[in-house]
Amino acid sequence: MARRVLKSEDGTIMSDHATLIRGRIMNSAKELLAREGYSKTTIRKIVEHSGVLTGSIYYFFKNKEDIFRAILLELVRDCINKINKNCCDESPLFKYAAVCQVELKVLADYKIVRDTYLEGYNSTIIFEGMVAQFVELARGLFDDTEYECSDEGYYQNTLMVKGAMHACLSEMFFRREVDSAGTRESLLRLALGVFGAKEAEINGIVEKIRSMNDTWERIGKEMVEHPLVK
Repeated sequence: MARRVLKSEDGTIMSDHATLIRGRIMNSAKELLAREGYSKTTIRKIVEHSGVLTGSIYYFFKNKEDIFRAILLELVRDCINKINKNCCDESPLFKYAAVCQVELKVLADYKIVRDTYLEGYNSTIIFEGMVAQFVELARGLFDDTEYECSDEGYYQNTLMVKGAMHACLSEMFFRREVDSAGTRESLLRLALGVFGAKEAEINGIVEKIRSMNDTWERIGKEMVEHPLVK
């Protein structure tokens, strides 16, 4: 597989050395986030864990939120690649639902990820980045299909889906007993419905998603435990 070429924010192609340093920062930050959570992961700890100088970290990232946002973007890319590999013959709607399902599965299975994501969803900057990532996901899947939207349509639909995801995540912290599995399935139905899927399509996709729970569990485990950049 060809190595993905990374670019800086001004569009300049990064050298191999710069790509290596950036990857080391992100892998170290991801390990710390998975072990200690968002609030306890500091730039200082990332410096100590990665062995990268503070100045180098700020060369690539504005702050901790920027690092977290970059990690989420890489995780979404990784998730899409894994789903394309495991579900290459499935429809764009199925793949979109599968990405949502993997995120929900990881949140349900890993408390530290739940805690970290809640911090992210409660940050306006990070949440805006999450919405932007899922807009690009939807655009990549639905452009040139019957589910294609205008730019504003992609944004509004994605905002509803990610808002519902935030609510689903928050419910995991409720003290009252809740039907989390039912809530997650309702979210999948919403995510498919806002992009115009018909009821029969939604029912078929949700049923197949439910039958592939082991696949989503495996993909989620790989995303949490494996390095972001190799």
